[in-house]
This record gives sequence, C-alpha cells and structure tokens, in this order.
Amino acid sequence: MSIKNFNDFDLTEAEKHEFNPNETAERLKRREKQNIERYRAAQDREDPFAVQYYQYRVAIDKLDLQKLKLMTQIHQLKGKYKK
Repeated sequence: MSIKNFNDFDLTEAEKHEFNPNETAERLKRREKQNIERYRAAQDREDPFAVQYYQYRVAIDKLDLQKLKLMTQIHQLKGKYKK
C-alpha cells in the first residue's frame, strides 16, 4: 500500500467479511500447536534464539485466542442490539 492510499485504508475491513469464530479458533489452535512443537524442537537442539522466538510466538497465539473470544462477544453484542 502506498502512502497515497493510506487514508483510504479501512481498519474495519475484517468486519465486512463473514465472522466465523469456530473456523478462526481452529486455525489459531493449529498455529499454536505448531509453534509449541517448534518451541520444543528448539529446546531439544539448544537454540537460544529459536527458544525465545517461539516463546514469543506462543504468547502471541494466546493473545490472538483471547482477542477472538472478545471479538466473538462483540459480534454477539452487535447481534443482540442489531448494530
């Protein structure tokens, strides 16, 4: 995206698409599982960079799952009040 188009960027672009929390949760859980496996492999090969990197990735995965829970609650709230 160029700077010229920056003002046209819609931060709520994701909200325009169908919200499917179950599919998203499955994808996030798969990603978290994969990152945990990579973290353990990094521990086995004693790679301090990769160990720290995958610790961060797993933490991000947990945040993303929490964000999904909150987004689901927002979506339900909007549905309840027809917003």
